Amino acid sequence: MVLGVLAVGLALRLMQYGVNRALWLDEALLTANLLGRDWAGLFGRPLDYAQTAPWGFLAAQKGLTLLLGTREYVLRLLPLLAGIGGLLLAPALARRYVSRPARPLAVAVVALAPYLVYYSSEVKQYALDAFFTTLVLVLAWDAGRSARPRRAALLLGAAGTVAVWFSQPVVFVLAGVSLALAAHALRRSDRARLAAIVAAGACWGVSFVLSYLAYRGTINDPEYMRSFWRDGFMPLPPRTAREWLWLPSRIARVFREPMGVMDDTDSALRYAASAVSMIAFALGGAWMARRRSLRFALLFLPLGLTLVASMLGLYPLAGTYITSGRVLIFLVPLLALPMAEGAVAAARRLKGRAGRMAFAVLAAGILLPGVAYAALSVPHVRAEIKPLLEFAAGERRPGDLMYVYYNGRTQFRYHGPRYGWAEGTNAVMGICGRYHEDRYLDDLARLRGRDRVWLLFVDGKGAGGYDERKMMLSFLDHIGKRLDDRVAIGASLYLYDLRPRHTKPGAFQAEGRNYPYDLALDCRGPWG
Repeated sequence: MVLGVLAVGLALRLMQYGVNRALWLDEALLTANLLGRDWAGLFGRPLDYAQTAPWGFLAAQKGLTLLLGTREYVLRLLPLLAGIGGLLLAPALARRYVSRPARPLAVAVVALAPYLVYYSSEVKQYALDAFFTTLVLVLAWDAGRSARPRRAALLLGAAGTVAVWFSQPVVFVLAGVSLALAAHALRRSDRARLAAIVAAGACWGVSFVLSYLAYRGTINDPEYMRSFWRDGFMPLPPRTAREWLWLPSRIARVFREPMGVMDDTDSALRYAASAVSMIAFALGGAWMARRRSLRFALLFLPLGLTLVASMLGLYPLAGTYITSGRVLIFLVPLLALPMAEGAVAAARRLKGRAGRMAFAVLAAGILLPGVAYAALSVPHVRAEIKPLLEFAAGERRPGDLMYVYYNGRTQFRYHGPRYGWAEGTNAVMGICGRYHEDRYLDDLARLRGRDRVWLLFVDGKGAGGYDERKMMLSFLDHIGKRLDDRVAIGASLYLYDLRPRHTKPGAFQAEGRNYPYDLALDCRGPWG
């Protein structure tokens, strides 16, 4: 069963990687830093576009591009290797932490988790977060139970020393397992093991301090970043009903993201699956607390430290927008193990046919989001501008100009030159005018008089959900004539003749908007 689940998980990751989808916004923003800077520029000043990434990850990515080139396959190679590595470590993790009947289910959760599948082919560091969490948990158990504590602790210390340079949240896992192992050794008066654990903790602790000192000055716009992630920090002290509900609502959301779905569609079935996963997790945690105290401490102390970091405003417990759960991907292995054990614990408690039914219901609820994602969404693409650029290149005539909506600027700068479109020659970048939509009209008006203007949109929703693309297209329909259009997943392309003879009489009327100002949605960060 475990081998079969591993095969499915590997196939899903390779399918996601093999589709070679276009870079989407987040990937293109980080890639612009990787390809647009030399080594000194990459580490000597804050990254552009409100990007943050561990130095080890940046160095590895930069090295791969210099050795193998800058194609999408190269940019996503390190996350793919991390995703596969975490998957292959899953059986070893399950053997150490859960009972034999729970192991196939625990491995299946890791193999099918939508976030682990998708982010194994994303030009970001999140796949490495999950990989290093899994590796640290495996080595932590060995350090706590091995007959050779010094060797096991040395491996844990070495792994932690490297991990903090490639993953930011792995420090919570390292700190949690170190506290659990030290307390376990103290309780057993095992001085040799305690000394080895302290030495290992000193190694990764010094490495973390150095990485933090190197990293802390690399955030370009701290005010924007704080506003962007503000919903992920636990309010202390809570004052309103909403603030009192923050913790239970955030815990519930963790079982939606990153444990479950990757989109904003809601259904009763999805809510039921999240509820079932939470029940299984609670049952597994209670069973482990009573019968597997060391395992319980190794898994739950990192969860507690992550919550404390959120309370102190140091690390967000995700956010309220879709895919914000990516910053919690490292929790997936920590959550999968108690969930699987909880399903088995229910079967043990009820016994017989009732126990088998309970296990089936809990297992089905736990695996439903992953199975649905694998069947319906893999390979998962987000902003497929490549076929649109290829079409425009095939239809291009001398004098054609492409206008790129601001949300697609970094994607275009990466993909456009491959199809003969380049900023400064036959393409112009649109401005960001959030909260000042009249600026879009002025920006588009400078294109008047041209007989062939292509417009490339990626997404199109601005602040407060306001449909900027609709407004801009309405203006273009007023001052020109639409000649062609194409639509792809997450992107669209339009061709206009903007010569004066196509302008409609009268003034252009734009639909109004009404939403409050939000710093996180203004023209800063990725759009500044």
